[in-house]
Amino acid sequence: MLRKTTTKTNRYALAISPRVARVLSVLSIGSLWAWFFLKFYLTAESTWLMRAVGELALLGVGGSMILFATQYLNQAYGEDHEIDERERSARDRAHRVALNYVLWVFVLTFVTLEVAGARDVPKATGSAIGFPAVISKGVVENFLVVLFFTTFALPPAILAWWDRGESDEG
Repeated sequence: MLRKTTTKTNRYALAISPRVARVLSVLSIGSLWAWFFLKFYLTAESTWLMRAVGELALLGVGGSMILFATQYLNQAYGEDHEIDERERSARDRAHRVALNYVLWVFVLTFVTLEVAGARDVPKATGSAIGFPAVISKGVVENFLVVLFFTTFALPPAILAWWDRGESDEG
């Protein structure tokens, strides 16, 4: 499963099929965002939910790290001289898509903060759309963790979704 890629730097990569990489990308990125949003609903009484939300975080971070170590790593983050022109073009497109993702996440975050901040809601109850009335340091840290891991995992994930190679059959 661990094989040496055909680059000038002799990197090692986790050899998984494009189908497995696609499933892993959906699981890891989806579970990171689910972890972030479900943390708003945690209470001291819901210990099973706390455990499930924590496992979602582990699944998301672990899946992102595994996805980052696949054969798509070299194409997504390789030097120009290590990949051919077709791979370079796909890499550049994948990074543009990832940049658009980050920009849209920030736009939606600012819009959400404006909508949630416009309401006069007591601190203990939260706003009408389910977000706390005061965004704490922990919420911002969790948001940055999700954004960090999803942004790192996105270019290899996008390349896996675009890969329609022969290895997709098995």
